[in-house]
Amino acid sequence: MIEFFRKIRQNLLMENKTGKYFKYAIGEIVLVVIGILIALQVNNWNEFRKERKIEKELIAELHLAIKNNHKVLAGSLERWQYNIDAIDLILQVIDEKRPYHDSLAYQFHEAHRKRGNILNSLNFSGYKAFENKGFNLITNRNIQEGIINLFDNHLSGLVATNEQLDIDYSSFHYEYIARNFQLNKDVHIPHNFDSVINDPYYRSILQSLKTIMQRKTNRVYLYLSKSEKILKLLEDELDQKK
Repeated sequence: MIEFFRKIRQNLLMENKTGKYFKYAIGEIVLVVIGILIALQVNNWNEFRKERKIEKELIAELHLAIKNNHKVLAGSLERWQYNIDAIDLILQVIDEKRPYHDSLAYQFHEAHRKRGNILNSLNFSGYKAFENKGFNLITNRNIQEGIINLFDNHLSGLVATNEQLDIDYSSFHYEYIARNFQLNKDVHIPHNFDSVINDPYYRSILQSLKTIMQRKTNRVYLYLSKSEKILKLLEDELDQKK
């Protein structure tokens, strides 16, 4: 093709058609520029397609991570409620001065029970990929800002609060419980029931434990309400990208 154009230019010069030669040369330059612009446009279009494919994969990964975290935290609420219910029952026994019954040993166990740190099961991988690939890769600004807020503020705040509460949970009451209860696998049997339930310090332990559990659950409820909104945004976005 280049050789073809060169021959045309040479023929025009040999025939002294200088005016036509320059017009032709300018036209050839214009064609080359147009070809370059078309090539750049095709390249940009291909890059755009690649980015949108990565964006869709990233949204799907974030959706899965947030959905799994939602499930983990919703399950933790149920388990933490067991603690709160057991504490309320024992406080009622204390306030009403009820006599000891074997069934209370299980309730003592549930009230004292420190459950594993379920926050270790939370999935941050989708958000790490979001960070690494660039926040601007997701074009929907509501999703972009919502994801950052959910992970950086709500989830990170939840983890930090939970860690501090676990320190408080462990530090002040286990020595008392170990000293005053027989600690078996599923039951905590008081060595002296009357002494324990009439001890204001033990009552304060129960109140503190209840406050800790309530603060945990309140944090989780707040996170779940935010994550539900983000999940809906992600699901709508995925539907549009099908």
